[in-house]
Amino acid sequence: NSNIKVYVRARPILDKTELTDFISRDSNDERKIIIKDPDVSNKKYSEVSFQFDKLFWTNSTQEDIFNSISKPQVDRVLSGYNCCCFAYGQTGSGKT
Repeated sequence: NSNIKVYVRARPILDKTELTDFISRDSNDERKIIIKDPDVSNKKYSEVSFQFDKLFWTNSTQEDIFNSISKPQVDRVLSGYNCCCFAYGQTGSGKT
């Protein structure tokens, strides 16, 4: 498939903050992430959701992500097609 696909990975929290305090997965759609504003006084944007082609949750491994995203691209390149994998994120967030 030659469409652009957008994936997101929710990485594990490094400090003692509870993950569910500010992000969660939609129970009806595993491709949707819900971001909660911890400032309860912000009534206008207390919760927003985003949907992606695939959402990798905090328990996803590098191998899971490679097999789902990069391996099919490598296979296509070896078949003679052009492919690109663009990783965007904060320094040290695990893009490698």
